[in-house]
Amino acid sequence: MQPPADVSPVRVITDLETMRTLSDPTRIAILRVLMSGGRSAPVMSAKEIAAALGEPQTKLYRHLKQLEAAGLIQVAETRLVSGIQEQRYRTAQLTFTLSGDLVTDPSASTEFADTLSSVFSEFHTQLTGNLSAGRVPIGTEAETPLGLLIGRGMVARVSPVRAADFRRRLLALQNEFDTLADDDPSGIPVHLLIGWYAVVDPE
Repeated sequence: MQPPADVSPVRVITDLETMRTLSDPTRIAILRVLMSGGRSAPVMSAKEIAAALGEPQTKLYRHLKQLEAAGLIQVAETRLVSGIQEQRYRTAQLTFTLSGDLVTDPSASTEFADTLSSVFSEFHTQLTGNLSAGRVPIGTEAETPLGLLIGRGMVARVSPVRAADFRRRLLALQNEFDTLADDDPSGIPVHLLIGWYAVVDPE
């Protein structure tokens, strides 16, 4: 299934204001919900998003407005519900990334750190909540093939060629994961967060 024509496959964030919009875990969570359908680009009301996040609906209105103002979500349709006009939203992109120039801009360092923190914090909140509820299998791979997986490698010294190849394969795996987003509507939710970087001296 192809996304609507006005939904971009990848949004490259190039401005500080949009990155600042991403520096909040609640807004990251809203994007996660709206982007979780992959190419099918789900359309949801504030009430439906609140139910998916387990948050009060009134808490989301300000965040939805900020995401819409930044062009990260769109009003896909409006309808009357009990005499009240209800807006329904969808994502404006299937995934996003930050431009290299923005990441390395010293004046944007605080916002970049806040955005990273929001991404990690939102993933952490989902993980700990599901762990506490007993919804995440724990055990050996043989015992629980669907169990929690935490990356074992922290730092490794490898050749630049091998590092580049490893990164390429991680990206391929992430792209494969993204294509599975709407593979089975009745399937189980799977969360993925990949962290990888190389340390190289600037030229």
